Amino acid sequence: MAAVIMAATGIVHAQQPPAPQAFPQLTPEQQAALERLLAAWETRNASVSTWSCGFHRWEYNAWSPASGNGEQLAFAESSGEIKYASPDKGLFRVKESKQWNPETRRYEVRTGEAGEHWVCNGTSIYEFRHAERQLRETRLPPEMQGRAISDGPLPFVFGAKADTLKKRYFMRLITPPGVADKIWLEALPRFQVDAANFSKVELMLQARDLMPFAIQIFKPGGQDRDVYQFDPQTSLIDKGLDLLRDFSKPTPPLGYKYILEDVQAAPPAAGAAPPQRPR
Repeated sequence: MAAVIMAATGIVHAQQPPAPQAFPQLTPEQQAALERLLAAWETRNASVSTWSCGFHRWEYNAWSPASGNGEQLAFAESSGEIKYASPDKGLFRVKESKQWNPETRRYEVRTGEAGEHWVCNGTSIYEFRHAERQLRETRLPPEMQGRAISDGPLPFVFGAKADTLKKRYFMRLITPPGVADKIWLEALPRFQVDAANFSKVELMLQARDLMPFAIQIFKPGGQDRDVYQFDPQTSLIDKGLDLLRDFSKPTPPLGYKYILEDVQAAPPAAGAAPPQRPR
């Protein structure tokens, strides 16, 4: 997780080749509608100082089971929580996960296996690596402090600015006709560093407040995907977070080894040009 957040910054993007794909061309009307949404979204994000919600995640791949009517089912489901404090603190934790059992044809709770869990306090990223029984701290260099969350792997959740999103993604509105309570946004990675992690992101915003409702992340190749749905009833705006409890340095669980890493971001290559919008 730390490596993904580090790789997502503009410092790295300035040295990365573009993603190998052609982007659709937007009409002037489509571009204007996108710009209006991004401007309104950035204004809304600026008013959010703390946010918390539960989420449910479905994971699909080529071996996902099929239901009785032929629809694809997730091979795994999980639930957890996301927390954010502006501008640079975040938490992601899976609390429970289930795996499809083809013999019983039902989902069974994974026992004895903790889910993903990471915390960023603005100066360090703490990642629980349960398989290795490690708590790994990655210290962020000064130039990355205060930006690692908004430039990270879930910028749509953690409130990146419009200019950052436009530099990192090609975006367009894909709201289906007749849908009035949600706004659908598609994002394709402009740079290879992002394309190595996903080929496309589809985001659903609640039209009433522009808060995230769901996000679908397609893996490289476009077949495997993860779908997140956020619980709008548990969103807490500007209240309710115990910042010290949620974002302080975690204590290694019993039997875990603490590992410290200091990461230095490489300076931009000499003469490196900023990312350019495709023509």
